[in-house]
Amino acid sequence: MILEKNKKAGESLGLKPEGACEESLPFTETGCILLPESHIYQGSLILVSQKYPVRFHLPEKRLGSVFPGQPELKMELESAGMLRELLWEIQGNQQKIVGVSGYRTGEEQTAIFQDSLRENGREFTEKYVAFPEHSEHQTGFAMDLAENRPDIDFIRPEFPYDGICRKFRERAADFGFIERYTKEKQKVTGIGTEPWHFRYVGSPHAALILEKGMALEEYTQWLKQFSWPDSVLSMNRKGTVIRIGYVKAQGALTEVKLPEELYHESSVLGKRRKNLKVSGNNVDGFVITVISGQEGV
Repeated sequence: MILEKNKKAGESLGLKPEGACEESLPFTETGCILLPESHIYQGSLILVSQKYPVRFHLPEKRLGSVFPGQPELKMELESAGMLRELLWEIQGNQQKIVGVSGYRTGEEQTAIFQDSLRENGREFTEKYVAFPEHSEHQTGFAMDLAENRPDIDFIRPEFPYDGICRKFRERAADFGFIERYTKEKQKVTGIGTEPWHFRYVGSPHAALILEKGMALEEYTQWLKQFSWPDSVLSMNRKGTVIRIGYVKAQGALTEVKLPEELYHESSVLGKRRKNLKVSGNNVDGFVITVISGQEGV
């Protein structure tokens, strides 16, 4: 079978089931990529909630700092870079917006949850603090932000809808960020309103989520109608053609056929990887995003 042949090809290329990411997924001789089951639980589009816990923990080498004066606040490398760019665009070297909480280990999330239980009670805690192993902060793709003012509250920092915070929200989607827990979606997310909590999902997904008025839970389900490669979502954004599709996982190793023109358009593997983004959804499969420079490519 082709899958068996490609499985061997993947092994010969050094495919590692644990810790796979876009940069480590091999292209096979047949123009496919091989996705290990563990990749379902990785990537910027993973859905973490009460129903779907964190199943993969980023290694330290894939974390980076965002704020020069707060080196302890880290995010996944790509999201950290995009947040730095966004903040630089709207505030330069000023510090009108500061970080409050970024990546957390399981132990840190447990301590925060237990401390809040003691100080604030169960009702408050379950509304504003995720259970350990169910927090987006453990993925590396979330950051709590605050308007820089005295006495910032760690659990509920102030991040209003005017001033510099408004500017941040207006540009956030262009840099891949969404306001994750809004008042309108409390019944969907099961989390109280958190104007300070921003989640990196990447482009163009952040813009689509904003345009559709969806929570990540709804977006994850919505994408499943766009089966890869036959019924993909295709759009043209300022001359850039974007194709998005969902692939249901097929056991230990899932073979995904790439568009022929993408596979053959360049002999430079780095270029192909730049045009291809793969993320698990933390539920049952993968989201494939292909970005091309012009119609039909």
